[in-house]
Amino acid sequence: MSTQKIENEKKQEVEMGRYEKVALALDWISMVKNTEDYRRLTQTELINKALEDIETNVATRQKVEELREKAKKQSSESDHQTNAYEKRN
Repeated sequence: MSTQKIENEKKQEVEMGRYEKVALALDWISMVKNTEDYRRLTQTELINKALEDIETNVATRQKVEELREKAKKQSSESDHQTNAYEKRN
C-alpha cells in the first residue's frame, strides 16, 4: 500500500465523527468478538476496546471490509464442504 493511501486513510479516520466511530465500533465488534483477544470481554469492555482500536487505527473501515470478505469466503467454503458431505451420505 502506498504511503499516500495510508496517510489518506489515517486522515479519514481522524476526521470521523462520533456517530461514525460508533457505527465502525459496532461493525468491528461484530467481526472480532469471537477472536481470542475479545472472546472473554464483557459488552462494556468490548465497546471500550473497539473504540480504543479505532483511535489507534487498529480498526479501520478497510480492515472491517477485509474481515467481512474473509468471513464470506470461509462461509462459502464450509457450505461447499457441507454440501459435499451431504451428497455422500
